[in-house]
Amino acid sequence: MSLGSFCAVLVFRFPEWLTTSELRSSYPVEFMRGLLVLAIIAGFFFSALNILLRPSKKLGLAGIGFATLAIILGGTGVNVDYDGDAPIHVGLDWLVLNVVLLSLVFVPLERLFPLRPEHGTFRAGWTTDGLYFIVSHVLVELLTFFTLLPATIVSQAWQADTMSAQVKSMPLIAQVLLIMLVADLTQYWVHRSFHRIGFAWPFHAIHHSSRAMDWLAGSRLHVVDIVVTRALILVPVFLFGFSEAALYIWLAIVAAQATFNHVNMRIRLGWLEQLLVTPRFHHWHHAVRPIDKNFAVHFPWIDRLFGTFYLPADAWPENVGIHNDPIPEEFGRQLLWPFHRKTR
Repeated sequence: MSLGSFCAVLVFRFPEWLTTSELRSSYPVEFMRGLLVLAIIAGFFFSALNILLRPSKKLGLAGIGFATLAIILGGTGVNVDYDGDAPIHVGLDWLVLNVVLLSLVFVPLERLFPLRPEHGTFRAGWTTDGLYFIVSHVLVELLTFFTLLPATIVSQAWQADTMSAQVKSMPLIAQVLLIMLVADLTQYWVHRSFHRIGFAWPFHAIHHSSRAMDWLAGSRLHVVDIVVTRALILVPVFLFGFSEAALYIWLAIVAAQATFNHVNMRIRLGWLEQLLVTPRFHHWHHAVRPIDKNFAVHFPWIDRLFGTFYLPADAWPENVGIHNDPIPEEFGRQLLWPFHRKTR
């Protein structure tokens, strides 16, 4: 809350630099100011509570420090005024919205219904995963440019206007389901290739290096993995020419499932586990043993179709990660590790 408040004040001060252009005009500014007041108060309160209850005072002191800086920089009284647009955009607003909303939803749920209670909220490796979360959200516009480039080039060359018109005439829900199917079939083979191709595996191995699963663990993705996977998935999606509304709904579903499927929660969804990817299904993908199972993101029956489905009844993997833990834990070393490691 305190760090989010500090970042939000920076966004108020420098909107032309620190907001994503697609979201900037949509913000209800006065409502956001009200949320910022609550966030600063909550940041102070929980930081003080942290200092009183925890043996280590570092997190609590840091929280009070960031909340104080938010007030010193103007708090909720900062005027939002800018002329024109900056040449470079950093999605700090996108980061603040996601980290606050996701942590408010998933941290309490993981504490109430934990699969591994011993991990806790600040488990080993959370700072590394937090850095991945920050980088991927702050650089959202730069990453979007590279991931959209192949799809844009191919779709412009294809010029399938007739197919696009037919697809857009479909009901919205049918378009969303078709996008999920097309994207998941593409993603399945891209994902499986990252596991099987020698030079590609080290980049994807970063994602599997987490030894604890929770809502933040899904953020641990090497930038090469992010760009290549998203770029290849978007090519067939763009070729079909889906409506913009369907694309945005699908992107929201992808983001929600990517977070939900990594949570540290003991969830059983019965027959639904055979139709949709759930946390238990994806936890087995991260298992130390067996490996190379459960590649799908939306539909587990795709793994059944191609012989990689693994979901033993009522069981969760005992350990997740990579055998022998070959990958360094530090964020910077992880970014460099794939360039000098070629084998599994």
